[in-house]
Amino acid sequence: MPGDLEPVSVVVCDDHDVVWVGLLGAARAASGRPVRLRGHATDAGRLLALVEQQPPDVVVLDLALGDGSDPGETVARVIAAGSRVLVYSVLDSPRLIRRALAAGAHGLSHKSEPVHLTLDKIRQVASGQILLSPDVLSMIDGDADFVRARLSDREREVLVLYVSGVEIAQIAAQLFVTENSAREYLRRIRAKYTEAERPASTKVDLLRRAIEDGIVPPIEPR
Repeated sequence: MPGDLEPVSVVVCDDHDVVWVGLLGAARAASGRPVRLRGHATDAGRLLALVEQQPPDVVVLDLALGDGSDPGETVARVIAAGSRVLVYSVLDSPRLIRRALAAGAHGLSHKSEPVHLTLDKIRQVASGQILLSPDVLSMIDGDADFVRARLSDREREVLVLYVSGVEIAQIAAQLFVTENSAREYLRRIRAKYTEAERPASTKVDLLRRAIEDGIVPPIEPR
């Protein structure tokens, strides 16, 4: 079977059965790369048990579960187990969105979207893409807690170059600073995100933070 048609294994976590039933029916009827819903959880504890037993490619996660679980903690544990996360929600809480994104969620899907778009997003997240829409970025941009790691203009320049793949030596040359200064800017950037409870220890983490804060545009599906 061609690699791009290998099924995407999915576990859904939502405390409304209609979500599971709707996604299951749509996945069975859809064309293109198969999406196979392997399990359904209604609370974070059951979700983590399913994921840690056999990690799916993607977890579709509602932000506000009836058990009151912290979506940030849930996302972090799901990712640590080896799965990617697509948040599936009404997206009306910047605080919960911020928690999920800070923990590393790979994309967001609004429950009002047509279900075929959600299936497309599941496939895109499974393929390694990061999906953040302009309306979500606009929402979190107004959340003072989320953006309190505001960077200086020079720090933003360094961040854009670095996540674009430019090496430290080239960053220093382009900005007419020393390599030590360029490294110090990166250290400050990471420190600010850590202080904002949005750590970014790797280049991928920094790319995610730059997308979340609107410093670089979201990665569009190919």
